[in-house]
Amino acid sequence: MKICHVDPGCGLSIPPKNWGAIEKIIWEFEKNQNIMGHNSTHKYCSSINPNEFDIIHCHVANLAVELQERGIPYIYQLHDHHVLHYGKDSHVYKENLKAIEGSLITLMPANWLIEYFNNHPKCIYFSHGVDIDNFYPIIKEKPTSPKLLMLANNGLGGDLTYDRKGFTFGLGLAMLNNLEITIAGPSKNKNFFNSHLWMLNYPKLNLVFDTPNDKLLDLYHQHDIFIHPTMLEAGHPNLTMVEAMASGLPVIADWEHSVDLHGCWRAPRDIFEMDRGLKNIIGDWDSYREKCKNTSNKLSWSNRTNDLIKIYNKFK
Repeated sequence: MKICHVDPGCGLSIPPKNWGAIEKIIWEFEKNQNIMGHNSTHKYCSSINPNEFDIIHCHVANLAVELQERGIPYIYQLHDHHVLHYGKDSHVYKENLKAIEGSLITLMPANWLIEYFNNHPKCIYFSHGVDIDNFYPIIKEKPTSPKLLMLANNGLGGDLTYDRKGFTFGLGLAMLNNLEITIAGPSKNKNFFNSHLWMLNYPKLNLVFDTPNDKLLDLYHQHDIFIHPTMLEAGHPNLTMVEAMASGLPVIADWEHSVDLHGCWRAPRDIFEMDRGLKNIIGDWDSYREKCKNTSNKLSWSNRTNDLIKIYNKFK
């Protein structure tokens, strides 16, 4: 099967060197599709000749609309959390709805997104995956003072000071238990901390910026528990959540009720529920780590790609 993923055109390489969630997803699908014996590549929308490919897979709404206007059939995969933030009267929502309506089928990374688009018949739930060859656990004894890790691109829309990823809650959990915490992410997170200077007073806070992809595993292995009290998240589970789990870190996070994630403690933005989760994980350490391994194996990019090919076969 000849497959083309539409390059988002954001100026980031595929695969990305540092940050770039959509670019990472495209690369993992492309790589695994080629391993399976298909001919998969990525191209800018303007250079796509539909006669060259059996499937065109688009990941950005405005480019899906461009394909639609050119009369090119496509599968759409929505990654944009902004659709909820800006509301149904916004250009973002209407553009995504047009992309959905013009698609052969649309892959949604969260069931709440399907509901938000009024259970549109072209929408199905399709989760992210994880590279279990590059993210794997190491042997760890139960920590007495676990090191906490957050890894996220904070902010919402144009507001880089908005705490969408819950940095204040992660720090609060660390402060409540006098634990070390690392908050990592792209350098634009500095805008957030410049507006929340009080956080820098905590002596056990470490800030890390622009960790290269080939150093992420080391970052995970240097910590014990992953914290992700996010809101308005498109992916359920989020990419960093499953990478952390594959690397052996139990997770305290918020995600939608309909997705069952073994190895995670579900805690909406409630510092006391997060604290209960922390103590529960430490009390059942080996079991949580084993559940993390089993969950990440099920969500391997190899398995997700195999499921995606089954979808492609219905529309090629």
